[in-house]
Amino acid sequence: MKKAALVLALALIPSVQAAPAPAATAQDLFDEVIYQLASFYSGPSDVRAGDLRRKYLPEVQKLCDGKPECAAEQAYGLIEQMLGDLKDAHTNFYTPSQLEEVGKLLLGEQGQRRTFGAVTEALGTGGRVVLEVLPGSAAERTGWKAGDVLRRVNGVALDGQAGQAALGRASARGTPARFEGTRQGKTMNTALTAAPLQVTPVSLSLRADGLAVLRLRHFNTPGVGQQVHDALRKVQAAGTKGVILDLRWNSGGRVEEFLLSAGAFTDPAPLFLKTRVDTAKIGYGAGRYLVNGKAQEQPRIKTPARYTGPLVVLVDEGTASSAEFLTRTLLGRPSTQVIGETTAGVGDTATRFVPLTDGSGLQLTFARMLDAREQPLGTRITPQVGASVDLAGLTRTGRDSVVEQAATLLSR
Repeated sequence: MKKAALVLALALIPSVQAAPAPAATAQDLFDEVIYQLASFYSGPSDVRAGDLRRKYLPEVQKLCDGKPECAAEQAYGLIEQMLGDLKDAHTNFYTPSQLEEVGKLLLGEQGQRRTFGAVTEALGTGGRVVLEVLPGSAAERTGWKAGDVLRRVNGVALDGQAGQAALGRASARGTPARFEGTRQGKTMNTALTAAPLQVTPVSLSLRADGLAVLRLRHFNTPGVGQQVHDALRKVQAAGTKGVILDLRWNSGGRVEEFLLSAGAFTDPAPLFLKTRVDTAKIGYGAGRYLVNGKAQEQPRIKTPARYTGPLVVLVDEGTASSAEFLTRTLLGRPSTQVIGETTAGVGDTATRFVPLTDGSGLQLTFARMLDAREQPLGTRITPQVGASVDLAGLTRTGRDSVVEQAATLLSR
């Protein structure tokens, strides 16, 4: 299922820091990236750094041939192409402006990238259907709802690549964009201006049928685990009959926040983080993040909660990294079912962000995740019950068929 989240999705175990950007050449930057790959890459690719250097060094030399100056930015496209040879979705190159944006988001600060704040999916009949409206977004302020169908933006049909490009242009301008569409078959015309958005990681809604839906969007920022514990404490106080944990479109985040979140549902088994040089045992205990059995000062949970009631976990092909780790952990929990689509398949590695000399950065797979027996984890999670959103039904009723299926399972 192809989805377009109008927000930036990030990866696992970040360490982005601001750094001065001294003058560097394209050759300097190329050499630095090769060094990082040769020294620290621990991902699934069999392609070696030396092979990449032999293949791409002549191309770098061509870039600078005969030029008195050859700035590092001249090599950006070539470095992106080179990293593509790894076929590792967790190893990527970021320009200085992209890295700055990532750093803000990972620190819980509002970035500068403008967004309408909706998760949408293409319809076979043309246009895009809204799957989720993000809290605090321009879409929420305008009154968009799940199930709304967006047909055109500024007069351009939202079909195919041209529609995607039009949507991107409209969000980047920072001026009102005119949307034409329908809500449950009735004409709906709206105007809204895309704006920077700090994506709320955790939302809780209590349903009239006595169930709770806990939406967990990412683990990117400090404090996600605390928000999960706080939400489940509210669930317990409300006396709900069961919880639907929605991990769809959750692209992952900080491994420590995943473990703290898992501790709100169960006693998670420890994992091992294996790098090129050592192996660390990580886990959870009594509200604390553990490294090699030692409780870390931060992050930690104030007044941990523990929800032990019935649970259904929702996943899809956008559920990745830490969200896959959490799903796998909860599979062994009593009274728990996982429904949805097979997950993204990056649930066995960890990445970090490495600032480079010119202010750009490298997202690098630096570790493999192992289970409690120090055996490799599977890359994907296959749900116990298959389910995909009925888009036609969503546009007719505004109701998410996968959530309703989960509610039915919990009501039995």
